[in-house]
Amino acid sequence: MSYAIFRGEGIIKTLQELSQKGSHNERAKEKYKSNPNIRVEDSKNNIEIIKCNKYVDKFYEMTREYQKEHYDRMKNMRADRKKSFHDMVNDSKSVVADEMIFTSDKDFFKNMSKEELMNWANETMNFVYEDLGYTKEQILHTIIHMDEKVPHLHCVVVPLVKKFDKRTGTIKYTISKRSYVKSDIHLCELQDKYHERLTKKGFKLERGEKHTGVKHLSMGQFKNVARYYDRQAYKSKKKIEEQYWKIKGSLQKSKKKALTDKVIIDGEIYHILLDFLDMYSEEIQNMVTSKAFVESLNEFTCDYRKLEKQYRNSLIDINYLEDENGKLHEDKTNLLNFINHLLLILKEFFREILLSNDKKKKEKTIDILKECYDNDLYNSTDLKEISKDTDTEIEVNDFINKESLEKDYDIFK
Repeated sequence: MSYAIFRGEGIIKTLQELSQKGSHNERAKEKYKSNPNIRVEDSKNNIEIIKCNKYVDKFYEMTREYQKEHYDRMKNMRADRKKSFHDMVNDSKSVVADEMIFTSDKDFFKNMSKEELMNWANETMNFVYEDLGYTKEQILHTIIHMDEKVPHLHCVVVPLVKKFDKRTGTIKYTISKRSYVKSDIHLCELQDKYHERLTKKGFKLERGEKHTGVKHLSMGQFKNVARYYDRQAYKSKKKIEEQYWKIKGSLQKSKKKALTDKVIIDGEIYHILLDFLDMYSEEIQNMVTSKAFVESLNEFTCDYRKLEKQYRNSLIDINYLEDENGKLHEDKTNLLNFINHLLLILKEFFREILLSNDKKKKEKTIDILKECYDNDLYNSTDLKEISKDTDTEIEVNDFINKESLEKDYDIFK
């Protein structure tokens, strides 16, 4: 059974990265003709669903209102803090665009008609609009690549949104992937929805395994393995060449030739040829196996780069959360200091009431003091200081003694 695959390719952080992504998806550069993973002769079969001539040009078209807002804001900025829109979006903290890939395996696409392929693609785009929440105006480019190992759909989006800025108290434009894919858990939920959507439309697909914990080779490990098999292939090539020249030399020395279509060779050369064919067959088989193994390794390590990106993004998130936690801790400390200062002032206020002749206010104040004591805002010393030399002093002391006995009882109970 084939799987429904939807994954994020990682956020695009600069306009240069965006341009490079466009060159790859549009096959715009000569270098893609030499890419072994791309069958150039099939590139003509790639299907553009939402067209885009140049990624950066279209990005600027899509963000006109954002640019206008930015330049209006820059008018009131100090000269040393002013930034062009280009510099602002290239800032390391900014997001320029996001790319998603949708695919399955070879068996799913095998013998699929163009009409069936387009039904799959259209349902995938319905998922982008209805489940992810993007609008068509936010889609930079959508293309189905038919010239690689397995057909797959690239969808590049500019998650431009208006959000409330707490710092300025205004609603501002920003580019925010997290407005659509909020976390890894949310991504997992979206992958469930994508699978459900396709199966409801009759596509025979399974949900990929969640949180498999599969270990991936590091890039260093992969390169070491690849170098090993490169060396093995080189050795095999050398062995075949050596045998080839040995046979050719022996044949040239042999003078036994018939006048017919058949060539007569002596027994020694015959056995050399047999040994060569056996060795050639074995070495070629090893080379094919090695190539297949390296290709498999390459597929496995593709995910490693994504995991590395996710790890780096997680570190950024952790640092951000640590900063936020530090700020919250600081805010909490400041708040506690303020409350303690306020309670200190209130002590004098409460004492003034207890020294007055207003019976109702005194009764209410006693209730408040008891509540403060129960909630650890005031301790017994505080209450004694407030009630000292007032006609409520005995009542307050009785309350403190009673509460103290109950606490002792609770400890030993």
